[in-house]
Amino acid sequence: MIVSVHAGILSRLTSVPAEAVDIAAKAGIKYLELPVQLPEWKINPETVTQENITEVKETLGLRVKASSLGAIWPDKYPMVTTSSVEWKRNLDYANKLFNLAVTLDAKVMNLGGGQVRSVPTSMPYYDGVKLLAKFWKEASKQAENLGVIVAIEHFGRHETNVGDSTKQIIDLIKAVDSPSFQMNAQIFAMAYTDLDVPAAIKASRRMIKLVHIADVLGINPLTESISTVLPGRGKLDFKAIFRALKIIGYDGEICIEVGLGKDPASELAESRRFIEANWREA
Repeated sequence: MIVSVHAGILSRLTSVPAEAVDIAAKAGIKYLELPVQLPEWKINPETVTQENITEVKETLGLRVKASSLGAIWPDKYPMVTTSSVEWKRNLDYANKLFNLAVTLDAKVMNLGGGQVRSVPTSMPYYDGVKLLAKFWKEASKQAENLGVIVAIEHFGRHETNVGDSTKQIIDLIKAVDSPSFQMNAQIFAMAYTDLDVPAAIKASRRMIKLVHIADVLGINPLTESISTVLPGRGKLDFKAIFRALKIIGYDGEICIEVGLGKDPASELAESRRFIEANWREA
């Protein structure tokens, strides 16, 4: 198991990649999920140059490695489309993204997307989901050739109408039917969309290729705060969650994704120690 931090959350504190790396390194975190769509990192697949790649690798240096890619999909490119022009554009973008993952040696990508992966209200819902599955089935052929994985993450119902429960994601993964299209278990979102997070993890089994982690102040969004907090400061039972991950044989990346305060290095160090201790005890 490795602990990483999503560089996207560090961008809220600094727009300078080198400073983000410094924060992670001071916290004892040796891995970063690099944010593809954040302009300051200059790794957008459509505009990236070899000079940009060299700059990112020099910024990471020997202290921190790229473990995965996040914020991978442009908000302007809806995935569910009947336009042949948009379909081809999306495939071209996906292929550039996969090549970027190989170049950066960060071969697991977190597919969020929120509204950009949603089915438009003008389209019958399952027709739209089938189109989404068809697109990723086609795109995943190249991903398989390159040995990279797209891991679709959980989102809340207020953010998307696709993948807002573990069952929906499992159904989509089965429909795509590719080893290169799998799951990012976003634990804090699962806390709101799945009645039993450990049971949902066990049901997902080998589909889980990435884990995003934060704690939550409440479980019932109708009566409690739905704010995310540092792991260990909220209500989730991480020993039970980690035990479920161990049962399914998961030993990969656990990526911290939560807002940080005035002393981010100390907060990340606290989170890292909490994760490592609870993983050992699970």
